[in-house]
Amino acid sequence: MKKKLIAGAATLVTIGMITWAAVVVGCSGKKGEFDGVGNWRFGKSTLKNAKNGICQPTDLNDGRKGTWCFAQTPFKIGERVAEVDLYFLGTDPDARLIEIQLKIRGCVEQELEQWMRTGFGPPIEMKATRGYWKNSFLWAAALMPSEPGRCLVHFLPVSENAEIERIKQK
Repeated sequence: MKKKLIAGAATLVTIGMITWAAVVVGCSGKKGEFDGVGNWRFGKSTLKNAKNGICQPTDLNDGRKGTWCFAQTPFKIGERVAEVDLYFLGTDPDARLIEIQLKIRGCVEQELEQWMRTGFGPPIEMKATRGYWKNSFLWAAALMPSEPGRCLVHFLPVSENAEIERIKQK
């Protein structure tokens, strides 16, 4: 009986990890590297894919024209719900995804850091209230917390150098 319980628990843990990888973070063509989060992929997702939520034109921080999509389908990070905001370069349906933002209210920093480490490996740099991750597709900054009771995670394609530098300076 004890062996069956242990085997059942191991199966649940395995299923949970597979579900986490399939739903929360998307695999890219390169083994072991992720190119996005949830349903969103850098290099593949475009504005026409943002069918849920609300999208509106915006001016990006560097003066480029873009589209901000908010109220997207949220998902869980640990026990917390992450709200999803997206930024696209331009306003036409083929505008490419240039940022995924996750906003976690009631954030538990240790849960978020563990989630990031599980999906993206060890950070390339850790500071008192933030961690940075990078692979060949994306760069991520987890602000833990960004303000009391809230964490903010930025995911950008590695090509967005100016925005990456701006976020680092915050």
